[in-house]
Amino acid sequence: MALCHDGSMTQAPATTVRAQSRPWWVVIAAVVVWFGLWYLTPGLLSNGVGHLFTDDLAASVLIETVLAAVLAVVLVLTHRRYNRVLFARSWSIWLYALPFVLAIALPFHYELILPVFLYMVWMTVSVFWQDYLTFGLLQSYLSERLPAWGVIVASAVVFWLGHALFIPDRFAPTNGLPSLAILALGFALASLRVWLKSLHLILALHLSFYFLFA
Repeated sequence: MALCHDGSMTQAPATTVRAQSRPWWVVIAAVVVWFGLWYLTPGLLSNGVGHLFTDDLAASVLIETVLAAVLAVVLVLTHRRYNRVLFARSWSIWLYALPFVLAIALPFHYELILPVFLYMVWMTVSVFWQDYLTFGLLQSYLSERLPAWGVIVASAVVFWLGHALFIPDRFAPTNGLPSLAILALGFALASLRVWLKSLHLILALHLSFYFLFA
């Protein structure tokens, strides 16, 4: 209410308070940082960070896994505002039962050369690292400047580029179907994130895949 010169009261015009968006340079910087952190994905590269210390495959994977785990903890602790949405309680939390059951069954059909326990730890950290970086943090940064459809497209393309640039022998555009499959997966996961808001379903399904087909 406002007081007029004649002593009467009138309704003051309503004001709209809008949350401030991050400046564009912050969003662009987040994309650049994403590529740097994506490079540290455990097991992503045959000559990754772990191979700077050892030529043993298991030891190399362990080093890269520990490094990613430590960095993931730092990112989680410094992005608590986003985490309230990304890890909000919902029905999808129950989906973690699926990778849990598959982890119990994994030793009975496991055929890879790494020790099975190391594989489980590696995949758990790697899946969290990939999904939290891309469909968690990056997508959260993008959503502060882009509409939902733009967030989905940008996240999917960045996810695809992370595979095409760092693993070109498997996912470069010249590889046709695998390259398109990664792009389609990026669109699917980014869409799920926009739809559900949280990461629970994405994490559960992604980890289940690696435990099921090892």
